[in-house]
Amino acid sequence: MNISIFSPGIVPPLHYGGTERVIHWLINELTAQGNKVYFLGPEGSSVPSAEKVFYLDFPEENINTHPIDFRCLIPGDTDIVHIHCATNLDYGYPVLKTVHGYPFFKEGNFGKREQFDQSYSFVSDAHRRECGRPENPYVHNGIDLTEYIYAEDKDDYLLFLGKVDWVFKGLPLAVQIANETRQNLIIAGDFLDPSFYEKGFKGILNDRIRYVGPVGGRVKAQLLSRAKALIFPTVWPEPFGLVAAEAMASGTPVITTTKGAMPEVIQQGVTGFTCVTFDEMREAVKLVEQIKPEACRRHVEKYFTSRRMAINYQRLYRQIIRRHKMEKGLAALPRGRPLPGQEIDKETCLGQF
Repeated sequence: MNISIFSPGIVPPLHYGGTERVIHWLINELTAQGNKVYFLGPEGSSVPSAEKVFYLDFPEENINTHPIDFRCLIPGDTDIVHIHCATNLDYGYPVLKTVHGYPFFKEGNFGKREQFDQSYSFVSDAHRRECGRPENPYVHNGIDLTEYIYAEDKDDYLLFLGKVDWVFKGLPLAVQIANETRQNLIIAGDFLDPSFYEKGFKGILNDRIRYVGPVGGRVKAQLLSRAKALIFPTVWPEPFGLVAAEAMASGTPVITTTKGAMPEVIQQGVTGFTCVTFDEMREAVKLVEQIKPEACRRHVEKYFTSRRMAINYQRLYRQIIRRHKMEKGLAALPRGRPLPGQEIDKETCLGQF
């Protein structure tokens, strides 16, 4: 297939950027499996496996509500366009729109059915349901296992990895759990608000709770592989939770909540614990040593690799292409002559009894 892929962010990202990493892995796998990929996205992207790269200028507005019109750049031999954000434009090709979060998020409104049509896919069953589209397809995210270090020997620390000042990720809960269980906690990630550190974040740090800043590449892989557990107390309907798959690929169990897709990603009691209450999370810290690192790794190898993700997307591409051809063919069919006894509707030109 010839696939045009649009990314709203730089691929691959330098540090934080789960969506862009997923797009990067998807492109690599699609090309490895014999497809031709055209990449459309912002300057600064590096996509050597793509057949052609088209750089776009991005507006300052929210791209989900102010979509970029890149239709004139789509190569003519494209079989399907895969767009990784929301858009209401008609592209004239078979199209799949994948949202990785909640593009129309407002307080108390993660998604409404009327904001998405049948051309959208989501990244988990919980995600599509939260967006009011339980009948739409979903494809779980997958990761490139070669970028992670598998280790069975662990050091004595819990790891929190993510946007430090984004309240939905649950850092205050992670700190409270570490304090009450007397565990070492390493916090890694960056800030949305640069003043967050001085406003109070540095006041929670001590000999047991350390902040190591934003991490990526080898440093991130080592932190994940050496942690006794990833502590991920997310308090919003997590669309997927890529960091959980990254931890398990490293042989590291995950302690998290039951929010969003976490029960889809974590195998309860085998690769970690999904907890309903704070007390359950605190108890889970005592039980992580019962989790076998090899079970965590096998779980990701079976369900959450970039290869499996690319295979699932290709299956979806074929369905969309077939449907597009069928709809196009039906629209081109000539109108038949009316049967005896029928009258012609002047507006629709269809026979009516």
